[in-house]
This record gives sequence, structure tokens and C-alpha cells, in this order.
Amino acid sequence: MSNIGQFLQNIKEQGGFRAKLRNRLFSAMINGFEAIDTDLTEKQAQLDSIRTDMNAMQAAIDALQKRMDQAETAVTADRETISAIRTDLEGIGVNLRNNNSAIEKLSADSEFVKLKLSGIDRRLGKLSAAARPEGEQTAAQTESTASQPQAAESDYESIDYFDFENNFRGSIDSIKKAQAFYLRYFTDKKNVVDIGCGRGEFLSLMKDNGINACGVDIYEPYVEYCNAQELNAVCGDGVAYLAKQDSVDGIFVGQVVEHLQPWQIIRLCNTAYEKLSDGGCIIIETPNPTSLAIYTNAFYIDPSHIKPVHPLTMKYYLEKAGFRNIEIIYTEASRPPYEIPELRLSDGENTEEFNKAMKQVSELLYGSQDYAVVAVKG
Repeated sequence: MSNIGQFLQNIKEQGGFRAKLRNRLFSAMINGFEAIDTDLTEKQAQLDSIRTDMNAMQAAIDALQKRMDQAETAVTADRETISAIRTDLEGIGVNLRNNNSAIEKLSADSEFVKLKLSGIDRRLGKLSAAARPEGEQTAAQTESTASQPQAAESDYESIDYFDFENNFRGSIDSIKKAQAFYLRYFTDKKNVVDIGCGRGEFLSLMKDNGINACGVDIYEPYVEYCNAQELNAVCGDGVAYLAKQDSVDGIFVGQVVEHLQPWQIIRLCNTAYEKLSDGGCIIIETPNPTSLAIYTNAFYIDPSHIKPVHPLTMKYYLEKAGFRNIEIIYTEASRPPYEIPELRLSDGENTEEFNKAMKQVSELLYGSQDYAVVAVKG
């Protein structure tokens, strides 16, 4: 039998060709469905695994969000705490500054009261001595009474100037710190005169740095206060005292010339040039009339001020006295804490000329309230 015949015979034995073909198709379909079902089962397992992972990730995200919310709450609380601490610290700082100012004021007032009591005791002693019969006064008492300096007739007699300065000039420490700028001009000096020594800030600065200095002031309570602080000071006219010296190598005149008439300032400059040794210097500090701030902040508070002296006028007086090496310094410590801000435009316009003009206006309004003229002889 041929191969074809055998094939046909096999078909007949198995139900025929069509039946065999149908069975094979069904079997292939069933196998395909089973494969698809297996694949779907695997996919479902993968999806279930992914869903589980996503749920875990969501749980982790939720936990992280909760921690972030807690951290944000903690940060907000910390910020509030820090802000409260900062506010408290600022308040403490203000209180400390106020307390320091109050302590300085109380200290100055305490010294003022001590001086008053000392003056009362001294006057009581004088009255007691005057009440004795003339013959009972000792020669020493008579000499002591005669040697007492006479108070100058001035505005200083109309007010208690020591108390006035404590209220308006500033604390002794603050003035001393500001005057430390002048120390470099006196470091090598041996004999310095402080004319108008006041409460002795400059004398104290000289003493701290081992520089010999003597102060002169017409206001006796100032001299008494300086002497009580173991500072060398005498009561009298500063120029008259200077004229009696053989030679000095340094002169400081702080906040004095605004109390003087022009002829007195000229006399001061001439006497200073005469008595200064070669290389000696004089520094004259006074309110700066080129800054309008002095007229609203300080100058007219003091009733003993006559008028401000322009820096060029002061320089002229010193030049006429013979000084040639003269420098005008506008002190930074006396500058008000204000200024006109620069104009800044976003469109790129040139504002240089405007800002230059406003800088001049700012200096006029808020420039240094004091200036100093430094003149060196020879």
C-alpha cells in the first residue's frame, strides 16, 4: 500500500480526516486558552505584587508626609520660639542699654551730689571761720581764703553746669571713647594742657596712656571733680594759664571756642603758637556749622554757647597766628545715624549726577556735628 493510502486508512480508523482536523483545532484552541490563562494568572500575580508594592509605597509616603507635617509643626514652633527668644533678647539688650545709661546717669548724679556736699561743707567752714573774731583766724586760714579762685562772671553762674552736662553732653565714658581718636596726636608728648577740661574725659584718657597733662577750667565744680578723680586740674582762665607756661608740646581745646568771642579765640591761637614747642600740636574741637544737624540736635541746647565757628574761620585764625601745617577733620563719632539713600532706577537711567547732588544735601543735613582743627607748629 502506498503512503497516501496508508494515510487515508489512518484517517478512516480515527474517525475521518475532518474529525481529526477538528480535534486538532480544538486541542490547539484549548492549549492556547490554557496558555493565555496561565499568562493571565502570572500577570495577575505580577499585578498583585505591584499593587502590594504600591500599597507599601503609599504607606511609606503617608508615614513620610506625617513625619514632614510633624517636622513642619515642630519647625513652626521652633521658629516661634526662636522669634520669642530673639524678641526677649532684644528686650534684654534694650534693658541692658537702658540700665547702663541709668547706671552711668546715677553714677554721674552721685558724683554731682558728692561735689555739692563737699561744696556745702567748704562754705560752712568758711562761714564758721568768718564768724570768729579776726584775731583768732590763723595765718593759714587767711592765706587759704585769699587763695581761693574767684568764680568768673558768665552763664555758668546761672545754671548748675555740672548737672546740665550730665543731662545733655553724654556719659563720661562715651565722650572719652570719642576723644580716643585724638590720642595718636599726643602719644609722644610730655606736657599737655587741656583748656576747658570739664569733667576730665581727656585728662583721664591722657592718664590712662601715661601722658602728663593738666586741665584748666573756669568752672570750679569741674576742677573739684577732676581733682577728686586724681586728675591734675586748676581753676582759672585757660589762656591766662597757658601764657604763664614756659613751654608745652600739646594743647587740647574741646568744645570751648563756641563759648568765646572772636577776640578771645584769636588770643587763644596766638598764645598757643607762642607757647608750643617745635613739633607741638594744638587740637580745637567744636560744633560744625556746615552741618545743619547741630542747630536742631545740640548747639542751642547749651545757653552758654555764643555762636558756632566755621572751620575755615578757625583755620584762618590759626594761620594768622603762625601755624602752617593745619588739618580739618570731620569727626565720624559725631555723625548722626541718618543719610539720604541713593536713587536706583530699574530702567538703567544714569542717576550719577542726581546721587552726587543728594550726597551733598545729605552731608549738609546729616554731616558730622563736630569738627576738629589740628595744627602743628614748625
